Amino acid sequence: MNVWKLTAANTLSETKEELKPEEGKLRIRVTKVFVNGDDALIFKGAKKIKYPLIPGRYAVGLAADDSVYPKGTRLLLHVMTKVRETGTEKTDYNAADTLIRGLTTDGYLRDFVYAPLSDVTPLPEAVSDEKALLIQHVAYAKAAVETLGIQKGEHIAVIGGDMLGFFVCQLLIYQQAAPILVDTRKDRLEFARGNGIYYTALSDDTLTDVIGTVTGGRLADGVVCIVDCANAYRQNIPMKICAPGEGIAYCGQGCGNDCSLPLDDLLCKRLTAYGVYDGSDYIETAINLIATKTVDLSAFRANILQPKDLPDLFADYARRPERNVNELNVINLV
Repeated sequence: MNVWKLTAANTLSETKEELKPEEGKLRIRVTKVFVNGDDALIFKGAKKIKYPLIPGRYAVGLAADDSVYPKGTRLLLHVMTKVRETGTEKTDYNAADTLIRGLTTDGYLRDFVYAPLSDVTPLPEAVSDEKALLIQHVAYAKAAVETLGIQKGEHIAVIGGDMLGFFVCQLLIYQQAAPILVDTRKDRLEFARGNGIYYTALSDDTLTDVIGTVTGGRLADGVVCIVDCANAYRQNIPMKICAPGEGIAYCGQGCGNDCSLPLDDLLCKRLTAYGVYDGSDYIETAINLIATKTVDLSAFRANILQPKDLPDLFADYARRPERNVNELNVINLV
């Protein structure tokens, strides 16, 4: 089978390897892989990884035999996978109990993969492959919203106008809350307003005043903050705009940089900070939200590419870090 591996920063090599059966796992033909800015950062060495590594975090495929699902059944491949217990290695209690495909363990940029039954979900006909590649973003957004226990009519600030922040806002509207999307980029805020997100605010010196105006001087009833290494500015904003006694959900899977929070603000305002690391528990919910069009994906456009296009695509990410939020780059492996 064909496998694409990162062997060093800026070095993606195609090799042929024999796929060995793994007991208790499903054989899956990988068909499409969604690559994004995180993959580009991994490619150029901006995120710490162990080489060699097969990239590719978001993928769909087909059951390659009839062992569990009928051959040809469309399957979503999960981003998060449980750490395998070997019984011979000392447990690190400071580490996460899950691994992230394409970051802390091999991803899906290969023709075939063996995956445990717990790492796949069958897809309904109503959800296309391209939409399926966004299921885990929607599931992650749902996890963030559920963490805060949001009530009808509450004003919730969402820090980060990227894809995940956009889905958080859609889910807040569905739950009859009022999201306020915050970002440094005017084009992202314009995109959000054009797709039904009414309240937006630039992350600048006027932010607190804008939030106060929207909420009638109460500040936000809660905050969802999307954390990543390209936008370290976000981490301190929630403390300033969150009302006393409320909660902040920090959503991220590690940015590779040391992050510090203003503890005095956290204590003085009696805030509760939550870490949202994984949305796997909401995958079935996310599929239903997409299938029923409760979460609208019509604004996203897929660019279908081939594996040979990846180096140029990653180089383009470096040249254009401020890409359109609705850009969906899909690698076709069939």
